[in-house]
Amino acid sequence: MAKSKLRPQQWLKQIFFFIFGALLTGFLTVFFAKFLGHFIPQTIAVPVGVGTAVALTLWLSQLIKQPPFIISGTSPFIAGFCAALGVHVSRVWLS
Repeated sequence: MAKSKLRPQQWLKQIFFFIFGALLTGFLTVFFAKFLGHFIPQTIAVPVGVGTAVALTLWLSQLIKQPPFIISGTSPFIAGFCAALGVHVSRVWLS
């Protein structure tokens, strides 16, 4: 398999979508965690908020045909579930 070289314009596009995706995920995580914290306990609201934010961000990135190059074949639901599980495990270990 031949390695394809990325042009500077493609690098800038990847970097832009990486930063945009990180900011969107962070904003949505805070929003969902605070919103869900009114209805369910905070220990459950944060992992659910993270999972929802990651799934929504990946779904939007696939919708505009710019998925992150590392996880381009991953289902948004599975990625969101893994992120929520990771947050839950880290919260348990740190407490």
